[in-house]
Amino acid sequence: MRSSLVMSLIGMTSMALALLVGCGDDDNKPVTSKVGQSCARTADCDPGLSCIGNVCYKMPPPAAGGGSGGGSDLMPPVLGGEGQSCTSRLDCVDGLDCFNNRCTAPVSGDAGASGTPTGPQLGLRGESCRVNSDCGKDLVCVATAVAGTGVCDLLNFGVEGTGLTCSGECTKAEDCCQLPMALHTTSIRSCQDIADAIAKDSIDCDAPAAGNPAKLCFQQATYCKCGDDTWSCDEDTHSCVYGVECDDTAGLDAPTGCPSHSRLYDISVKTCNPDSKTCVGAGVTECSNDKSCLGKQVVDSTVDDLCTEDECTCYSGNHQCYRKCARDIDCGAGQICDAKAEVCKPDAACVTDSQCAIANRNVAFKCNEGTCAQSCESDRDCSPSGVSGAFAGKVCGADGFCAVVAQDCNEDSQCAPLTVGGLKPFCVTPAPAGGDGVASAITN
Repeated sequence: MRSSLVMSLIGMTSMALALLVGCGDDDNKPVTSKVGQSCARTADCDPGLSCIGNVCYKMPPPAAGGGSGGGSDLMPPVLGGEGQSCTSRLDCVDGLDCFNNRCTAPVSGDAGASGTPTGPQLGLRGESCRVNSDCGKDLVCVATAVAGTGVCDLLNFGVEGTGLTCSGECTKAEDCCQLPMALHTTSIRSCQDIADAIAKDSIDCDAPAAGNPAKLCFQQATYCKCGDDTWSCDEDTHSCVYGVECDDTAGLDAPTGCPSHSRLYDISVKTCNPDSKTCVGAGVTECSNDKSCLGKQVVDSTVDDLCTEDECTCYSGNHQCYRKCARDIDCGAGQICDAKAEVCKPDAACVTDSQCAIANRNVAFKCNEGTCAQSCESDRDCSPSGVSGAFAGKVCGADGFCAVVAQDCNEDSQCAPLTVGGLKPFCVTPAPAGGDGVASAITN
């Protein structure tokens, strides 16, 4: 009996000791954050530290009478050294930048890293960031493909469109009087070469022999000794127009014939028209009024289609015969009838902003004078700048819509030849795309 009691006492003592040992085991205690490390609440920090702004700080002893004391004694967070991780320049020690989420020594010319910092050092263009306030003046934080990270970049690019492009063959008639590169040969490369060849062979350009003599005389008169009416420069297209009356039996590049080339372009299709005696093409049937269209080809018909009485109108824009319209339903898809000119013209692509938003699946697209265009408040809305993505050649225009400036020029000197070694174009206002875009009625 006594032995049983003793054994029971020993067992109870062992269990109590085991419990005491278990209570004293700290293997499962949560690991707390040290000074400068992250936290969500003060309990996440080591004893004596407080969690402020998700960072553990060392607080001063409470002042007499209670309170936490002044905040000026807060221990600063631990900042990253070179090569250590960062999400913005604010995470790095003074003098380091934050590129690609690593604290990095400043590159040459980085003014933000020089001198003694006097305040928060904000990110320069190309540095990593989390929010706009991480970036310097006139910069915003642009999201990257990596979630939660961004890069400081320009909001506006400082690029202004001119509305001019290197697309002009001429700006005045005198520009057209230049020997085209396409007519250069091994011996003829200038007007002086033509004059020397004519003198050497004693060619009489008032009555030149057929073949090369006639060709040399035509080229001299057409490109070297141009008269007042030899060429004109079209005000809308800035292209050279040959103005000398021609003979449809003469052919190309021969006296009384038509030129095969203008200053920049091959115009061999513009042969002599037997009716008008102008170099506009043999198949072109120009008109002067509606009655003159009788018996002439409908210009945009693909079959043999001659105008009957009162069927066609002579469009003043190009002096060509079109089948006239009276109502919108006389015209094809996407066209309406211009009642005054009696020809079909393209309909506006939009009337409301809703049409553009739905068609482009983007509410930034709005109706701008009948055409859907992307609206904008800054250049960043239209294109990356080149740091956070390739520059797409678009900026925000003064009208609040994205404008393409990739082909813009400011002056003629910026225009490169269209072909290697060729003649240069002029910096001009480009011709409207597609011209007037008029068409015949599909029925009347």
